[in-house]
Amino acid sequence: MMTENFEITKDVLEKLQKVELEMLIEVDRICRKNNINYSIMYGTLLGAVRNGGFIPWDDDCDVVFKRDEYEKFFEACKKDLDTSRFFLQEHRTDPYYLFGYSKLRRENTVFERTGQRNIKQHGGIFMDLFILDNILDGTVGRILNKFELYVIRNALNSKIFKDTSYNPFKRNFYRLLDMIPKNILFDRLDRIQKKYNSKNTELSRRYTWGIEEDVPFGYPNKLYDDLCELEFEGHKFLATKYFKEQLTILYGEDYMRLPPKEERYPHNNAEEISFGDIFDR
Repeated sequence: MMTENFEITKDVLEKLQKVELEMLIEVDRICRKNNINYSIMYGTLLGAVRNGGFIPWDDDCDVVFKRDEYEKFFEACKKDLDTSRFFLQEHRTDPYYLFGYSKLRRENTVFERTGQRNIKQHGGIFMDLFILDNILDGTVGRILNKFELYVIRNALNSKIFKDTSYNPFKRNFYRLLDMIPKNILFDRLDRIQKKYNSKNTELSRRYTWGIEEDVPFGYPNKLYDDLCELEFEGHKFLATKYFKEQLTILYGEDYMRLPPKEERYPHNNAEEISFGDIFDR
């Protein structure tokens, strides 16, 4: 089924960045109040190092937590999150949520991802909160682990793909996967993610992406042993002290070089974006 993407104009992008910064400030506030460690990550980390703020065409913010730090953040949000403005979204707080990582949503806004309009989940403008869990040492086990995660992810996302896939065979396959109770999938995912956190392993990773991880297996655990502060849009946020090593893993040794002009565009496709009245106050 074809859907038309919402045009992200310069004005819309600037407003998105303002909302994203507002959410990042809230995450940082809660973490500092409760002595919780996190790190800005991906384009947010690159933007802090290369631009001192948003990459000009970036439309979201990302942070990562180690599992135990995220669980502390989850509990802290119950008492400290400004719920008049924000909603912490994951499968424990939103029964319709289908993903293995968390989001902070801005209340009174809309950001409908392309192909996800039929999901009843909270649909506000969001920033991603990723969680790093230990992954076992040994190539064979890692490959099997990634395959199982790939299956679980596709089963969770089947509610989206059963209507949006262009391949009739895949649509029918996803309809079968959609019959698996979601609580069973999340219980299994939860056990896999936490299985090795009590062990001293070499790598940790986001378990949410299965085979499609952006690095072969994960990130060296030592990258998150120490944190520093980096400036981002005039504010100080926590980041891995080894941000150069992290950015090299993610983007290569020339991460300071700008990409070609044809690659400088927002990457979160949406069918609808609304800021409500938050810029009218």
